[in-house]
Amino acid sequence: MPAQALHPGLRLISLLFSYPDGQWFSAPLPEGAGAEAAALLQEMQGIEPTHLENEYVRLFINAMPELPCAPYGSVYLEGSVMGESTLKIADIYRKYGMATIEPADHIAVESEFLAWLHGQAADDAGARQDFDALLAHLRQWTGPFFDQMEQHDRLGCYRRSAAAARTILLQID
Repeated sequence: MPAQALHPGLRLISLLFSYPDGQWFSAPLPEGAGAEAAALLQEMQGIEPTHLENEYVRLFINAMPELPCAPYGSVYLEGSVMGESTLKIADIYRKYGMATIEPADHIAVESEFLAWLHGQAADDAGARQDFDALLAHLRQWTGPFFDQMEQHDRLGCYRRSAAAARTILLQID
C-alpha cells in the first residue's frame, strides 16, 4: 500500500521555520494547509528577502550576546544543543533511513520528519508509536520556544508563525 501524503500542518511548520533562501521563496503551500496558512506564507514570501533572512539569522542562528530563539528542543529540555534527546531523535530518523545535517531536534527538521512519518503511521503500528513519541517531544519544548519568538520577533511574521504552529500542534491527534 502506498504511503499517505505529508501532514499539511506539520509540513507548514517545517516551512515556516526553515531558512528563507531563494528556494524557500518559491516553495508551494502544503496542500490542505488552509487559507490562514496561505496568507501567512504569502506575507512572509512578500517580505524583502534580505530582511526576512536577517531576522531569521538574528532569531535562530546568531545574535549577540545570546541567541533569543534557539530552534532546538534540547536547549529547552536539557539546556544545551545536541543533548541526549537530540541523539534519541536521530536514532528514530536512522530507523527509517533518514539523516539530516541539522541537529535532529531543529523545529523545521523534526516537523518535516513528523509530516512524513504521519503518512507511514496510518499503516504501521510501530511508526504510529514513533510518531506519537516525537509529537510529544515536539509539544514538550515548543511552548517556551514560541514564547521567545513572541518576545523577540521584529517583523511580526515569526510571531504569527508561532501562533499558527501552536494551533496546529494542538489539533494533531
